[in-house]
Formats: sequence, structure tokens, C-alpha cells
Amino acid sequence: FEWDDGNMPSVMEQDWVIHIGAISSTTECDVDKVMRQNYDFSRQVFNACKTYGVNLQYSSSASVYGLGIDFSETAPPDPRNAYAWSKYLFERYHQQHQGGNIVQGFRYFNVYGPHEDHKGNQASPYHQFTEQALNARVINVFENSENFLRDFVPVETVIDAHVRFMELEVCGIWNVGTGKAKSFLDVANEVTEQYESRINYIPFPEHLKHSYQRYTCADMTNFNKAYSGV
Repeated sequence: FEWDDGNMPSVMEQDWVIHIGAISSTTECDVDKVMRQNYDFSRQVFNACKTYGVNLQYSSSASVYGLGIDFSETAPPDPRNAYAWSKYLFERYHQQHQGGNIVQGFRYFNVYGPHEDHKGNQASPYHQFTEQALNARVINVFENSENFLRDFVPVETVIDAHVRFMELEVCGIWNVGTGKAKSFLDVANEVTEQYESRINYIPFPEHLKHSYQRYTCADMTNFNKAYSGV
């Protein structure tokens, strides 16, 4: 959307606003920067939509679950970095100030798909492993990656979720994943088979050990009920 003279998002002539912009790096250390972009701006969008009765969809993240093992939307949050906190705090803001318009939040799990070049080292393993295989025929994988499992969801599934939920007059926050977990090593093996490359194991970075999610798997119960109109 455009900006009006008061530096607020202009949403007056919209039916829906889909807000998925954010600093998505889980290793960004400038907390003020993350909070300005991810939390403060999201509140501005939310309030503008509420003022003018415009429906809103926004992206949240499975990072709000942290190191927990319960991946239902009612599970206790456990954010472990600035990115996760910014997403969780905006979810709370949504829940505390809901009213008048439809607001839908989606906790993305590990999204992958085309056009990830701009994401650098924050791109999905599918993208990073493919680039390494094509460029060097060697894929660098953290040691013990067979024990690191994530719910990898195709971007097409995410798009379908947004489109479908615009047809539903429901408010809330839902997981968007597949409900299945796959190890990083499994992903690497898929890529090596496709591009005839080999795997090179590298040490796990020390700075990630305190916050790294070793397992995510979306509980899709609530999403599936809403999606089917139940």
C-alpha cells in the first residue's frame, strides 16, 4: 500500500491487506531494528486496517515455539531471539486489540520455494543445498543433522492458505506447515541424488546452540478445521 502524509499506511480503499514483510533473520542482533520493522510497523498496519475496517492477514512464525515440543497454537510460547520475540509480541497485540475487522495470523514453519536468492544464509536448506550442489558439487551439512528435523512447507501451500482464508470470515492465528518433519540430512540427500554431489559435514556453530530449534512439526488440527469450514 501507499503511505499518506502522516507516514501511516493508506489502506482506505483496500478489502484486504496481506502483510508478510519483515526482517526474517533469526541471527539479527540489532534488536531495535528488528522491533521497528517487525513490531512497530506491524502495529501501524494493524491500527490503520482496524480504523478503516479493512481485513488483515499477516505472517508470524513457528519460531515463537522456541525449544518447545508442543506445536499447537495454544502451546506456551518460547521465543529465543529478537525475530521470534517481534513475531510473538505482535501476535499478542493482535489478540488484545482485535475488533471490527477480520484479522488472521499465520505461523509459517520452514517455507521453501523459488526466488530465495535475496535471502542469503537465511534461505531454506533446499535452496542453499541446491546452490552449493550446482556451484561446487559439495553440500555443507552440520554434524548430527540427522537429528535436526523441521516441518518444511512449500511456498505454494502458504499462498493457498492465504487465498482460502480470505474466503472465511474467521479471526485467529493458525499454523501453516505440513504436519510432517524431515531432517536436514534427508533434505541434503535428496539434493545430492538430484544433482550428483556429495555431503561434507561441518561443526555446528557455537552461537546457535542456545536458540536453535532442533525439531518443529506443525499441529495442523485447527488449521484443517478452519480450512474446511468446520
